[in-house]
Order: sequence, then structure tokens, then C-alpha cells
Amino acid sequence: MITRMNKEVVMKVVVTLFTIYCSLFTLSAQGIRNGSKWNSGSLDYIAKVNANKSITFVATAEGEELAFRLTPTSKSDTYVLSDEPGPDADNPYASIPRVKYVEKQGWKLLCFYDKKDRLQYILDGTQMADGEKVAEGKWIQQIMGKYIDQYGDTLEIGHGIIYEHGVARAEYQNILFNGIVTGVMKISGLTDLEGTWEVVPTLDGLTFYNVEIDEYGLFSRKGEKKQLMWVNTAPRFGYASVVLLNDRQFSKFKKSTLRIMRNAILAKHGYMMSSPDLVEYFGGQPWFSPRPSNDEVFDELSLVETLNIELIKSEEAKADKDRYVLEK
Repeated sequence: MITRMNKEVVMKVVVTLFTIYCSLFTLSAQGIRNGSKWNSGSLDYIAKVNANKSITFVATAEGEELAFRLTPTSKSDTYVLSDEPGPDADNPYASIPRVKYVEKQGWKLLCFYDKKDRLQYILDGTQMADGEKVAEGKWIQQIMGKYIDQYGDTLEIGHGIIYEHGVARAEYQNILFNGIVTGVMKISGLTDLEGTWEVVPTLDGLTFYNVEIDEYGLFSRKGEKKQLMWVNTAPRFGYASVVLLNDRQFSKFKKSTLRIMRNAILAKHGYMMSSPDLVEYFGGQPWFSPRPSNDEVFDELSLVETLNIELIKSEEAKADKDRYVLEK
């Protein structure tokens, strides 16, 4: 038989357990869950919801701890970014004053804006895989497609396989360093490209630089290079309409290429170009079909397309001295 005192004890236990449960699993404003994972390129930040509803994000990169804190503002979707108090940790976003939470079209994203209100970074809270796998998967999508080699043969890069005239002729393995995509791959089975290569995407296709790797995992170019030219029956940067570019691989392109990439997103929707250079480029693409009017184009853009355009524009606004460009 349960006495009144026992009932009070039971109720206290229930309330305590419920409080603990809420502290561990309750959602903060906009659905940032305690213990949830937020991807930025190859890194995964883990969110911790604090008692005052601020949120601490922590990640580890090459043995170093990275951390920052988001504090809600009067606007339900906006946070102020600051250093994380307490243990010494590096804040990689120290120059970012404002972060906006976006939940739309199945995505949960944190968008980082600089003092000029330009989108600089995005953390993705919808990814379930580890950051390393996410980064490699995005890289593969950005190099996949059909190309023509120096001999006029058609090659197609797929997931881990290279086809020649539709026949699987080689396998490749991406080499990552501490989870970061290096752009280096080992190819076996296809005589002409067999070996270790650094792959650099360009406007026209891919450039392969033959490299050697030392005992510490560092690579250096040996001088030989090969080029694969993109087969333009499909958009060169079609992936920019489906892949969230928070891995920032696009930042390695020349600004002239970024301009094409950004407008290619619009061109897929039939955007009618007006600048002479864009008219010339897209006019030569067999897949491009301009509309008589651009009135509805921007309304048709997906969330990913809209954000990618913002990211690319911000990169274009940077001074050349502040950019690390691989494309030649």
C-alpha cells in the first residue's frame, strides 16, 4: 500500500527525472537539440544547450578544440556569436557577429553573416553521416561526370570508378588528411591515369597533377599533368543546384569561374543573361534554354541554390590576396 508520503517521494523522483530528461533532450529555440551534430565541411560540431538557452558548439580538429557560443536575440531566428567562456578553445568564427537559423525544405541550417551582412559559412544540422564521409561525398559529386581526355576518349568519373566508353576501367581512392579532402586520389587499373594525382577542378574540366606523398602524408607535384575536358551536354556546375557548398571547395576557383558557377545556377532555370560574356558562354551550352522573361526565376530557386549563390557572391567580394586559388 502506497502512503501519502511515499506518493510525495515518487512524485519528486518523477519530477527530477523529467527535469533531467528535458535538460538533455529538450529543443532550444528553432530546434537546436542538445547533443545534435552540425556539419561544417569535414568537421562536426556538437551542440550543448545551456540553462540560459545559449548554445555551445564544440569540435576537435587535429587535436585542437574549437568552440563558440550562440546567444538568442529578440528575433526568434537570430543569434549573437561569441567566444565560449571557460576552457581555452579557439573560436574559428570570431569575426562573425550574427548567425541565423533556417529551417526550410527539410533543411536545418545555421547561416553565418559577417559585419557587411554577407553569408560566409553554413553549419548543416540535417546531415547524419560523420563529417569525413560528408566531405568526401560532396567532393565526389563535384568531380563526377563525363570528360574527354587528350586522346579524344570519353571518360566518366563515378563513385570510386572511372569508365572509358562506358566500361569500368579503373578504381580510385580519395586521400583525406585528418578528415579533410586533399583533392589527391590514387588510381589503379587505367594505364594512362594509373598513379597518384592531385585533382584540380577548372571551368573547362579537371587538371590532374602527378604527385608523390612523403612519410608524413604530405604531397608535392612532380611536374607531369593531364587535362580532362568537360563534356558540355550537361551543366558544368550542375552540382551547385543540389549540393550545399559549405565544404567551400568553390573557394579554390578563379573569380571568373565563380561568376560562371553562380550564374549557372540561374541558367538551369532559364535565366536570360544580359552581360556579353555570360551571353556568349551560356549561348554555347546545348542544355541552356533562356526564357523570354526572368520574372519568376528567383521564386523557383531552392533553398540550396539561393544559399549557394550567396556564398559564391561573398567569395567573389574577397580581395585576391585573401584567397587560396588552385585553378590555373
